[in-house]
Amino acid sequence: MRQRPTLQRRLAVLLLITVPLIWLVSTAVAAYEAHHEVDELYDTQLTLFARQLLSVNMGERGDDPLPVLPKTKKLIRGGDRGEMEDDDIGVAVWNEAGDLLLSDGKGRHFSFDAARRGFYTVSGQDDTDEWRLFYLPAPDGSRLVAVGQRQKLRHEVVLKVIQGQLLPWLLGLPVLLLLILWAVRQGLRPLQLLADNLAGRSPQERSPLPENVPGEVLPMVRALNALLARIAEAMEHERRFTADAAHELRTPLAALQVQAEVMALMPDEAGRQHALALLQQGIGRATRLVEQLLALSRLDPLQGLPAAQPVDWAVVCRDAMADVAAAAADKNMQLQLNWQDSPAQVLPLTGDATLLTLMLRNLLDNAVRYCPAAACIELQAAATGIVVRDNGPGIAPEWLARVHERFFRPPGQDMPGSGLGLSIVERIASLHGLRLQLANRPEGGLQVSLHVA
Repeated sequence: MRQRPTLQRRLAVLLLITVPLIWLVSTAVAAYEAHHEVDELYDTQLTLFARQLLSVNMGERGDDPLPVLPKTKKLIRGGDRGEMEDDDIGVAVWNEAGDLLLSDGKGRHFSFDAARRGFYTVSGQDDTDEWRLFYLPAPDGSRLVAVGQRQKLRHEVVLKVIQGQLLPWLLGLPVLLLLILWAVRQGLRPLQLLADNLAGRSPQERSPLPENVPGEVLPMVRALNALLARIAEAMEHERRFTADAAHELRTPLAALQVQAEVMALMPDEAGRQHALALLQQGIGRATRLVEQLLALSRLDPLQGLPAAQPVDWAVVCRDAMADVAAAAADKNMQLQLNWQDSPAQVLPLTGDATLLTLMLRNLLDNAVRYCPAAACIELQAAATGIVVRDNGPGIAPEWLARVHERFFRPPGQDMPGSGLGLSIVERIASLHGLRLQLANRPEGGLQVSLHVA
């Protein structure tokens, strides 16, 4: 399996590429600026030198040959000549006819052109060196001065300036890159420690991660702690759910086994039919318990509705009442559906129609199962909420606050049940932003209300 690049490696590679690249760009910019400044300095000097030559009165030389001066080092006779190079500069002065009046250095090789004005870059005599020439005519056109400088001299000055400024950086660049690698490693060390902490945790570990981390990592650590808390809570719910389910399933399964054994031992047909009826009743109770457990197992992990859509309350109420109609008819009960507002105005929210149908069915089923025969059960739908009321025995006031707890059933119940119906109703209501309320009616019976929380 190919190893994925780490964040440390990515940062190191990025910095090792960008830092030298920035250094090279900075060097190029510095070289450009230095070259511009050197050109500006030397061009100013050439211009000033040309103006000074024009101001010198050279007189008429007639046919006398031009004097040829020796090299400067011979003229100063052993004096300090500095870093001067005679061959890097030259001057020439012509009269209006193009006769050379004065020349020095390489000036004798400059070409006369009465039309030239300003700066020119030309090739040297041997076509290898370039020269920067400045032509300046006298105001009356009697003379033309040319002052030139070898371009190589300027390039050498720029190179020395760049070397003087950037050579220390070039020598320190490897040290800088090593320091960058060390800084990246140290900067990401909290992440490595965090990863080691997570890798060494057992599944039962619930303590939060330490928050002594840099500010950039702190939001991630807090998010992980919140996630760990939710996971721990979910695991605790799962553990309790599994323990409660195992406890509740043990009783009906044991009863089924006893009833099956009793039916096998019955000598007469009437006894076997009675045992069979009890067995079927136990199977129905176990089946209902399993269905309720499966419904809760699907609802518990949900943090919200995966696909909420506008709810058609007319369809939801009709389907819920149809599911309990047969059981109500067996007990000669009356089911009523009252619309306080139009179906389109009932609880204007979006949700899951299947879950809402299950919620109403559980409420109606509880009313059918616990109310006496010929009772009246009413489902009322309004814009303010849903209400299910009956005229049955109600619930003892001391148990009203606990009947929605899982697997809790008030004592003295004759009807079989799992104690999960109201838990499912409350969970579905919570997912839809509704609040469940139970109250005994003054005239007798129970009223269950669902309102927007």
